[in-house]
Amino acid sequence: MPGTAYITMMVPDHALRLAHEVATNMDFTVQRCADWQLEVRRGSLVASIFVGAFVAYCDFRLTVVMPGDGTTHLVLERNSPWWTGFIGVSRVKRAAQELADALGNAIHGAGGQILLRQEF
Repeated sequence: MPGTAYITMMVPDHALRLAHEVATNMDFTVQRCADWQLEVRRGSLVASIFVGAFVAYCDFRLTVVMPGDGTTHLVLERNSPWWTGFIGVSRVKRAAQELADALGNAIHGAGGQILLRQEF
C-alpha cells in the first residue's frame, strides 16, 4: 500500500495516542487492530462500489514502528480503490495527504521532532 512515514524522536505511546486523536478529530472512525496499529476509515465500501467516484472510501492503516535505534516511525498506509476510477482514487489520495499533514502538524505541536517525512 502506498503512504507516508514520519521518523520522529517521539515516545511510541504518545505517537499512537496522537495519531488516534488526529484521525478522530478529522471524522475518521478509528479502531485499534493490533498493539501498535490503528485502522482508520471514512466512507462506505458499499456506497463506493455503487456510486464510484462520488464517495471516497478511505481504509487506512496507521502503524507505530520502533526499529530499536531510538526513533519512532509513524507509518500511514492508504488504500487505492481502483473501482472508483481516477477521481475516486484521487479523493482517497487527497484525504490521506490531509491526514498525513495533520499528523505532521500535531507532532510539531506536541513538541516532537520530525527527522524525516517519506512518501512511498
